[in-house]
Amino acid sequence: MGLMLMANKGLRRIIWTVVIIFVILSIGVMTFVIVWNPLREGGEGVNIAILDSGIDANTRLYGYSTSRELKDRIILEKSFVTTEFGYDENESSLDITEYRHGTLVALQIAGRSFGIAPQSNLIIGKCADFEGTATYPAIYAAFLWAVEEADADIVNISLGGPILENDTIVDAINEAAKTKGVLTVISAGNSGDSAGYSTSSIEGPGDALQAITVGATTFDGIADYSSIGPLKDHSIKPDLVDSGFTLIAVGTSFSAPKIAAKAAVLMSWCNSEGYKTTPGLLKAALMRSASISQSYPIYYSGAGVPDVELAKTIITNAQKSGDIPLVSYVLPDTLPFSLTKAFRGDIWSFPLTIITPIEQTFTFTSSLAPTQSIIEVESAVIVNQTALVDCKFVISDNQTLGTHEEVLYITSNLGESLEVTISVEIEDPITRIGFDTYHSLWNFDHLFGQFSEMREQLARESITLIELPDLTNFSQLNNYDALIIPDPNTYALYLEEDFSVKQYYREFANETLDYITDYVETGHGLFILGTDNESAAFNETNRLLNKFNITITENTIPATFIFDEATGEYNYALITQMNATHPVTAGLINFDYFGSSLSIIGDNSLSVAWSGLQTNAAVVAHTSPNNTYGRVVVTGSNFMIDNWAMNSQYNSTHNLDFLLNVVEWITNTTINPMVEQQNTDLRTSKSVTSLQIISQNNDLSITGYHQIIPNSVSSQNAQIIIETATIIENKRKRNNCF
Repeated sequence: MGLMLMANKGLRRIIWTVVIIFVILSIGVMTFVIVWNPLREGGEGVNIAILDSGIDANTRLYGYSTSRELKDRIILEKSFVTTEFGYDENESSLDITEYRHGTLVALQIAGRSFGIAPQSNLIIGKCADFEGTATYPAIYAAFLWAVEEADADIVNISLGGPILENDTIVDAINEAAKTKGVLTVISAGNSGDSAGYSTSSIEGPGDALQAITVGATTFDGIADYSSIGPLKDHSIKPDLVDSGFTLIAVGTSFSAPKIAAKAAVLMSWCNSEGYKTTPGLLKAALMRSASISQSYPIYYSGAGVPDVELAKTIITNAQKSGDIPLVSYVLPDTLPFSLTKAFRGDIWSFPLTIITPIEQTFTFTSSLAPTQSIIEVESAVIVNQTALVDCKFVISDNQTLGTHEEVLYITSNLGESLEVTISVEIEDPITRIGFDTYHSLWNFDHLFGQFSEMREQLARESITLIELPDLTNFSQLNNYDALIIPDPNTYALYLEEDFSVKQYYREFANETLDYITDYVETGHGLFILGTDNESAAFNETNRLLNKFNITITENTIPATFIFDEATGEYNYALITQMNATHPVTAGLINFDYFGSSLSIIGDNSLSVAWSGLQTNAAVVAHTSPNNTYGRVVVTGSNFMIDNWAMNSQYNSTHNLDFLLNVVEWITNTTINPMVEQQNTDLRTSKSVTSLQIISQNNDLSITGYHQIIPNSVSSQNAQIIIETATIIENKRKRNNCF
């Protein structure tokens, strides 16, 4: 498969932490009025497992007595924080985290005063230690115990970490929904950002298809810190959002239990009404009932904030199959998202998430004739609970220009009907560029991820980018005028059967190297954007670069990477030394850089931008000796074309100029810019930087970063601590995404 596993770098010990942002308020900023409320109702007979840092049922939290709040609600406790599961010592199920994280989650669900499901039963599976960190073996064992022994109906996981290949926990979550009837609710993560540049920041196991993944809201919309989608395949997460506030903290840790509690209330009500529930029914009904007051991209909010009373009405009015209400849902129900225009020849993937209470066969038909439709989808798909249906826009070269409107009708064999509406402007491109998403394993390396702003900027110039997500795409490179390869051979994480975690990368197949080399030799363009040595397998990257007499080196620009905790910034370099006559750099003032230097090892390659000495190259241009239109540009960084760069969020306001110069040269196309580079003023941007994994002598150490204030809290009266154990994947940005 071309996947290379690397040595285990000690990743087994610290894996996930509680997904929380703590807010410590100064005296007088907020006053809690403690009022003892009579017992409320909701969630009776429903067992909710909380896999977290345990429970402290005999303490007072900010005026609330947990013994009274949770009286008779806890039916089972077990600690998985033991040496058996990779911890240094054994801990009881008592919550001893500084802010009683697991206890706060429990209060959100079943607290007498403010819990949403105060009559639900709580099953406490402690898998996070006193520091709030959890190991994969502990989480996996706790999940299996909750599902197979503790008889949980719903599982809440307010933990987050990196999205993994071969994730056994995600598999278990998906299997439990389909075979055990257990619904899992998971925090989306706290890796969002106020400016919206941190796309594809959902944290694992929030990528589990069958789960409800939950983002956070504030009083005025989606919380800045809330992780957003889409996933790399463009599927939508989160599924729902809810308030991230609790007594003394905010975070998706506290939006997830609100949804878990709402699911419990709905499940209990269904039981009382004689309806049989399934994970798909609860999920679909909550999503159909949901709304969001402001307009957000679907991958920010999912379906929105659910309304339990409306969900009850939806279930009551639904057609029934025996004792199961037929309530299904499709997400998204409007396409495309975040695509202002499309072009003839485009291929876009927009997977549809279909949720249904029981196994059904769904058929798909278009409102248009096959010769007019741009939708490519299977004619029929079997769905059990939640399924992802491959849906593509395939726009022919002779497609009618202008506004294209279409409806995709989705009907089930049991009589349910869903619709997806399509409306998109279609234009002719002046040039077509393939964009390699196959050889980078970073989850945000796609055209709705960290390169979405670049895609939009080029679309304004009638330049289209088409993702190449499969190995087979590289045998068809002649369909494109140029090829962009971002972050080749970058590392990701692979979960082994013994729960050890290994780095791996995707190789270049020999055949693929031949395809790319021949592509250049026949007069096409190539733009390769490398990264730093800790982030990618340079020995593999150089197998490609050496074809053009270029090598990416272990030296970096800047010479040392320095992170400033006070500003949340790295020491991004500003490249100002350039060849004044080469088309790639002519007329260019500067551009941002943060990555590796390049060296030239043969003829026909020229350093056109550098730092210090010209041999310390930042950009190298290569011209094929056999075809002057065979042109290659290589950099050791992508910090001049990502979302932040396109919005002038580093140092330079000329990154778009650099990008357009490169595209003009490698495609031999003249671009007449239609718009000035936008957003050149530096906007204040929130950093939600989590824990960074740093390679040191083949071991991994954890460094905690603490930064920035949500908009809803005065910066003079609050301190924010980010405690999400995630992996920056050595992508040193304002926000680390997965």
